[in-house]
Amino acid sequence: MTKQNTSIATILANLQTTSSGYDLIRYIGLPDMLGQEKDLILYIMGKNLARKAQCGSKEEIQEFFVDAGWGDLHLLQEKRRGFIYELSGEIIEARQQTLGQIDYVLEAGFLAEAMVQIMDESYECIVEEKKQQILLNVLHN
Repeated sequence: MTKQNTSIATILANLQTTSSGYDLIRYIGLPDMLGQEKDLILYIMGKNLARKAQCGSKEEIQEFFVDAGWGDLHLLQEKRRGFIYELSGEIIEARQQTLGQIDYVLEAGFLAEAMVQIMDESYECIVEEKKQQILLNVLHN
């Protein structure tokens, strides 16, 4: 049997599932397994996913977020040192109402690395939660 390399885009396009199973693993299972290193591991995992996804534009990053069930990603502001994105949508609201404490470090790692690939510069991403708003600050190093 030959090993087949399937692109992440193909996986997302062909597998249509609810995000409930993902949410159970992501917000209940992984924190138990990863312990105190959870945020760092998820951030690096996001960066690794972005390397494999190979988004070629900001629009493709936004499409990836929707396809992955991570929410709607909107560019709010472009600054001299980076970009400010907002993460929103029904899935984000449902998670916040149901699960309570949510983190977005996987998404932040993905966004940082995807921007590195597109802009050919070094970026990191910091999550900022304001009231009901999730901001992803992508900063040039």
